[in-house]
Amino acid sequence: MSYYAPGKLMISGEYAVLNGAKALAIPTAGYGQSLWVDELASNTHYWVSRDQSGKWFEATFSKDLQQITGTTNQSQAVVIQRILQFIQQQKPELFYQAQYFKTHLNFDRYWGFGSSSSLIVLLSQWSGVSAFDLLDNSFGGSGYDVAVAMANQAVLYQLSEVKQMDSPVYKGKYPVWQPVDFQPDFSDRIFLIYRNVKQNSRDEIKKYRQKTVTPSQIQIISQISEALPACQSLDEFERLIFNHEQIISRILQRPTVQQELFADYPGQIKSLGAWGGDFILATRQEAPAYFQSKGFGQILCLKDLLH
Repeated sequence: MSYYAPGKLMISGEYAVLNGAKALAIPTAGYGQSLWVDELASNTHYWVSRDQSGKWFEATFSKDLQQITGTTNQSQAVVIQRILQFIQQQKPELFYQAQYFKTHLNFDRYWGFGSSSSLIVLLSQWSGVSAFDLLDNSFGGSGYDVAVAMANQAVLYQLSEVKQMDSPVYKGKYPVWQPVDFQPDFSDRIFLIYRNVKQNSRDEIKKYRQKTVTPSQIQIISQISEALPACQSLDEFERLIFNHEQIISRILQRPTVQQELFADYPGQIKSLGAWGGDFILATRQEAPAYFQSKGFGQILCLKDLLH
């Protein structure tokens, strides 16, 4: 059996989504993860993960999933073991026979495009176990990335305090999301630049949790997320992401990435995800030449990522 889930990209709502703000997020067209599962005539389950450069992780588990019998990365194997054990508790019949799991990423796993969240969705597709239950017992986070991968289209995502019809329960809240049309006419003038720096999202979230966030700030972030898909011009889009950066800057008590590193850039720059790592977003046609001159070689156009 084979399955596929797209990667993800949060356009707005980083950090604040944890406080109930609406976040705008998109699946990454052409960038995702595949899973193949087959039975093995063996006493051990076998797991192998590959990306564009080849095999990067491998592990074997005892038939009852109580032991990691071999691996190339112990910490990674522990996470996989915990997820499979949780699935086994819910669906023991899936493990009566030893299983062979093979995953393949068609993007750089350091990009932050959702290698973990897409894996959760893939295992949910295979097992029938709730993706949010699997997330709660593994990687954690706000859950927006899982919602995007399941919807496979742009969404407005929110962790609500109020139960919605058919909404899952996640960490005592109710993840809700609605599909939106995010196909800006100016997407060919929006670029994503990989900073070649990886932030530990869990550590950054811990720091954020210590900050004071007002209901007004959450409301404005939500309004920005709602307004972005309706933008009719690049100028309007730039104004919204500038305001977003200023609010998060005040909450985190740190300068924006544009103030700190790229003050001479003529367009607008926005952090994506945990500040200080992964990708940044930059507007205007000058972006590729400008950032290449700064030594950043991995630059994507938003137009190519949209469905």
